[in-house]
Amino acid sequence: MSRQRLSPALLLSILGLLAPSLAGAQETTVSMEGTLSPAQARAPLNYTPTSGPLESFFPNCAASNQTASDLSAATGALQAVLDTDRQVVHFSLTYSGLSGAPIMAHFHNGAPGANGPVLQTICGNPPPTSAIGVSAPAIMGGNCPAGANGVMAGMWELVDHTCPSGSEDSCTARTAGEQVQQLACGNIYLNIHTCLNQPGEVAAQLIPTTWLGEAQDCNTLPPKGQ
Repeated sequence: MSRQRLSPALLLSILGLLAPSLAGAQETTVSMEGTLSPAQARAPLNYTPTSGPLESFFPNCAASNQTASDLSAATGALQAVLDTDRQVVHFSLTYSGLSGAPIMAHFHNGAPGANGPVLQTICGNPPPTSAIGVSAPAIMGGNCPAGANGVMAGMWELVDHTCPSGSEDSCTARTAGEQVQQLACGNIYLNIHTCLNQPGEVAAQLIPTTWLGEAQDCNTLPPKGQ
């Protein structure tokens, strides 16, 4: 018997219906959403083919293989539900209009407007040139979906995030409990990398729509943008 896969639309509907009922009963879930856009990218953007910092790791990303784009059509939508007790995040995102297929996608720790380290790889690899690119194995595996339009979905199991020896100046260790707080307080963003924009082409801040700020001591975190 063949296994049936849930369509992205149905998965998003389930997440939307499930989160409010769980939150109302237990107050241990946080619904989050975000809009992917180039405006939220944490690095300067390229619009014409340019040699990038990851070209040696992604030979297909040579400038001769890139496609110019004004990125005006690049967009996406992200929905997620955090279970604060189980310390897991169920997420689904759709994206379209990228300059090319994603080469990597990650969840990063950073407030709105702030750059931050990778906490979990969604697809592809942790950034191979940086000590902060450490995470559990990629949720969706080593290869991202093909094409400039697509869907990414899965479950992120929060684990203690430790730093390699000697990388303390460029890496921030986070326990699973600290990551729960960062998520519940809106200090996590998603970043999608392409060949044209290897540091990141579109990003989305995970904004909580269920607020547990008092329970998660959000006022103890640095101000937004720091």
